[in-house]
Amino acid sequence: MALSIPIDGWHSTSIVVRDYRQVVTNYARFFGISHWEVFRYDGNHLTNTRFEGELVEHRFIRVMGRNKDLAIELIQPIDGPSSFQHMLDTVGEGVHHVSLTQSTAFNVDALNKTLDELDISIRQTGTIYDVADVYLLDTRSLVSNVMFEVVCPKTENWQASMTPDEVFDIDLTLLGPKLLPTANMLHLGVVCKDRDVAKAGLTKLFSMTDWIEFKIESGVTMSDTTYFGEQVYHKYNNHVGRVGEFALELITPESDKCVYHDFLKEQGEGVHHFFPSMCSKEEFEALLPELEALGMPIIQGGTIDGLIEYYYIDTRDYLSGVTTEIVIPLCDDWKEKMFSSEKEAWVLCG
Repeated sequence: MALSIPIDGWHSTSIVVRDYRQVVTNYARFFGISHWEVFRYDGNHLTNTRFEGELVEHRFIRVMGRNKDLAIELIQPIDGPSSFQHMLDTVGEGVHHVSLTQSTAFNVDALNKTLDELDISIRQTGTIYDVADVYLLDTRSLVSNVMFEVVCPKTENWQASMTPDEVFDIDLTLLGPKLLPTANMLHLGVVCKDRDVAKAGLTKLFSMTDWIEFKIESGVTMSDTTYFGEQVYHKYNNHVGRVGEFALELITPESDKCVYHDFLKEQGEGVHHFFPSMCSKEEFEALLPELEALGMPIIQGGTIDGLIEYYYIDTRDYLSGVTTEIVIPLCDDWKEKMFSSEKEAWVLCG
């Protein structure tokens, strides 16, 4: 049986930022996360650092915020060669990687054996607090520039040994009303040159075998398609795949005048959007004025099969280069009408 990387949870989504202090309150308000812990990897808590196979010295700050079902990690590089700094220098801020494996059951020997079989290299590694080895897998060619983190703890209670250097407890009521109902991350949207290549990569990496497929085209499966307020023709195809709580949407555009085409042209393949929210039309219309006042207007939208509306909110300035997707069901039984089984609905919505 072919080896694959085990997923034991969607532990965090990691975003590279230029200055975490400038954006942490934005993430706190947007995702409803009040407690944030700051870990400064500046020589005190980080050893055995390698980048692209070479021993290096680098420093960075990781800021972790989490609620019951969602964890966001902000990473600010300080100096030295690293994957984080490389991203800032080449494409700017945005989603850098996803952490899916943090288990003592999957040790370094098991990881190396699996990577050898999958023909995957390790882009960056380091030991944190002397309690865990952290590996950033170089899966960019397999999954459209998306990378994944594997943590191999040395003890069962490794996280208890990591004392943060600073803690933010943010009073969310002082930031203003909640912007959107964001309970958990339903998926990350990835723009791909070829969604089938990325699908094959995910199947190989994680044995991701639960998929649904959409073929979206204005006048065929979608109506009222807009791009920056203009009525336009849209055509794109996507796969959505899921393992447990983790899901990715793989999108290949087949028309211009859409945010996916813009993303490919401006920075190439990669994570384009968060999908953390589904709400009623009335709720969204009530929340939209506050979003627009903060510089987050609708930049693309449409109605799919008359069952759901979707919108992209331009949160790129607010959330470090990442757009946000909102889905609005138009009837109570939309899942039964859109999907042939409960399992297909689960792949999209969890």
